[in-house]
Amino acid sequence: MGHEIESVAKSRRHEIVGIYDIDKPLSLEDLKAKSPDAIIDFTQPDTVVANVKIYAGAKIPTVIGTTGWDAEVPKVKKMIEDAGIGCVIGSNYSIGVNLFLKIVASASKLIDAADYDIFITEAHHRMKKDFPSGTALRISEAVLSGSTSKTKAISELQQGEAISAESILISSIRAGAITGTHTVGFDSEEDTIELTHRAKSRRGFALGAVRAAEWIAGKKGFYRFEEHISEILGG
Repeated sequence: MGHEIESVAKSRRHEIVGIYDIDKPLSLEDLKAKSPDAIIDFTQPDTVVANVKIYAGAKIPTVIGTTGWDAEVPKVKKMIEDAGIGCVIGSNYSIGVNLFLKIVASASKLIDAADYDIFITEAHHRMKKDFPSGTALRISEAVLSGSTSKTKAISELQQGEAISAESILISSIRAGAITGTHTVGFDSEEDTIELTHRAKSRRGFALGAVRAAEWIAGKKGFYRFEEHISEILGG
């Protein structure tokens, strides 16, 4: 993702003033000295809080594309607000995925009265550490927003346990170099309807993240990419 973000940013005539990774750790002093308009974070779930503490200390607007840290969102939101800077978080910065979420919500509402069961599958490369994916969780929220028969999403079952009627099971695959595939299925005794989003490369994620960085520069507040995508793309 770092290479893709760098490529997209340069193609949009931005200057990259700093790149931080395991070989060149982020520091408050260096970030203050470089004073970028925004910083884009695609790191690891266990580093997000520590990283945001530095971004807040340097008062740099931030875009976070790292997933798997949902439990820390209230803490990060408070740090951002206390620092008086802007932050965009997102489970997926693909414009197509965010259109897909809207399609899924509409489909779920439309199909709700037709007595279909619902399932979600997601597949990613073998190095992805969190499961289910953040995008799959957002998809489950989109499904639940339109369904009256389903009330929760689960990602694990005990051996011998059957799924409850009110639950949606999210199944995860980790293999090879799969960029990201998400499917929502609506199944009945008569037929199956499936909606699938399949990422062809990481460039779409990078483009969304760079567009978010352009938008958040100079703003204050805590935003979710999927909730503000129309403003971000329009800005």
